[in-house]
Amino acid sequence: MGKTTITIGDVAAFLDETIPLSWQESYDNAGLLFGEKEKKCSGIYVCFDVDCDVIENAIKNNCNFIVSHHPLIYKALKKFTNDENTTKALLKAIKNDIALYAAHTNLDSAADMGVNTMFAEKIGLINIRALHKENIPDAGYFGLGAIGELQEEKGAEEFLLEVKNILNLHNIKYVKGKKDTIKTVALCGGSGTDFTEDALNANADCFLTGDVKYHQFLDCENRIILADVGHFESESFIKEYLISLLSEKFCNFVPLILDNSANHIKNI
Repeated sequence: MGKTTITIGDVAAFLDETIPLSWQESYDNAGLLFGEKEKKCSGIYVCFDVDCDVIENAIKNNCNFIVSHHPLIYKALKKFTNDENTTKALLKAIKNDIALYAAHTNLDSAADMGVNTMFAEKIGLINIRALHKENIPDAGYFGLGAIGELQEEKGAEEFLLEVKNILNLHNIKYVKGKKDTIKTVALCGGSGTDFTEDALNANADCFLTGDVKYHQFLDCENRIILADVGHFESESFIKEYLISLLSEKFCNFVPLILDNSANHIKNI
């Protein structure tokens, strides 16, 4: 007879094996951040970011294990008070015995349905390869960012409007490149401007990412079409993959809930 009681440790171990922590960047904090591995898992709540509302929703749905993309604990914490959103949410999780797990840059770098490979496929790229890759020999490791080609060359505005519709964006900020058509596209889900030079060196016509600063736009003008498609918007679809991944393994034993919260940053 198969195992019928699933623990926090079982779910964490499955994620660790499927999306190895060795793939994460040195600055990251992926994996199990809080929780007793021996405790029975009553339900899994999948989200993009963790905050007090997410934890409250997990409690209401009887989920004692939250799997997020962004880790709640990202930088060193020097005090635990209710003065800041991070520590307020962490204290709420601890008080309610809610385990926290993050699949962040290790999931960004996954070859099989990672953030960047999914992003590239969503916008119709072919011949997809990594934009920036570390020397990690694992077969499932892809790298950060992605680059590929459109099946046919398109006008810059035509392509960006397609991306806007695919990602359901309010708007796209961009600067013109050295030509008005696009064939080779580089991208990095989330905040990827550190890889702008990689995109330039790869002779990409366009680079899609989030969190672009004003002077970064100016530095790229007439060199490459640099387009800010939003941090949340270029990664939020990864929640559906996490639900799918966990469902294959655990749906017969514990309920899985997908958080459907929109971006916290509003447009008017």
